[in-house]
Amino acid sequence: MLKKSLYPAVILLCLVVILPSGCKSRSSTPATSTQRPKSEAPQRIVSLVPSHTEILFSLGLGDKVVGVTRYCNYPPEAAKKPKIGDMNVDMEKIVALKPDLVLAHSYLNDNEIKRLKSYNIKTIATDPKTFADVTSDIRTIGNATGCIDRAEKLAASMEKTIESFKSQPRTDHQKRVLVVVQVNPLWVAGPETFIDEMISYLNGKNVAYDAESGFKQFSLEKAFARDPQLIVVTRKEDKVHFDTSAVWKKTSAVKDGKVVVIDPDLIFRPGPRLVKGLEQLAEAME
Repeated sequence: MLKKSLYPAVILLCLVVILPSGCKSRSSTPATSTQRPKSEAPQRIVSLVPSHTEILFSLGLGDKVVGVTRYCNYPPEAAKKPKIGDMNVDMEKIVALKPDLVLAHSYLNDNEIKRLKSYNIKTIATDPKTFADVTSDIRTIGNATGCIDRAEKLAASMEKTIESFKSQPRTDHQKRVLVVVQVNPLWVAGPETFIDEMISYLNGKNVAYDAESGFKQFSLEKAFARDPQLIVVTRKEDKVHFDTSAVWKKTSAVKDGKVVVIDPDLIFRPGPRLVKGLEQLAEAME
């Protein structure tokens, strides 16, 4: 199994690590029951995942959030909440906050989940891999927090936006898109990622279509030979790299000025803002 530390920092910061199948059971089904009567809605919630933090605030539950990671940077109010760690969370701090609900990532927080159970702290852990999983997670969190109607409205709005893009008429020509996570060595978004799903919705062709599932190191020669027409990066420095590279300047993307920066949180983080990432990608692919 690849260690978490081997992944490019941008992926770890978004907390969207997609591993090859067979490494570990990674069901998107919540680890615990989520049905909770509104009268018993949690009043003190700790989030160990930036995407869950975004969902909580989108549901109007910011005032119930008592602890987050230092990577929970959206909305801005989330960054002001007490910190319980980063990739390594401080269990003593979590317990001291006396949460009645903790939201976790079933892979990244696997050790913490076991310890939380030993403390008898209600924990919901998910690991979304698709847009459908994300909207399901929103509904799950809504059910667990007594915000069923708000969650349904948010999830349905995302699904409506997605369907509007999927139903738009497209040309037969598929634009070749390369999504770069890290420049050197070259890491890209392969199959079974949110961004790969977005590309398919927009009738594009992922240059790394035959890479291993997830975010993986990819052959520079293969990527170059496939002549991407759009290169998506997550940092301005990476855009400069492609725009000034003697190797990449021969690709259609660089020739046509189609090296585009998109906030990684919008395309890698499984939260409500994925639809904004889809909108920005659609604009870049025009």
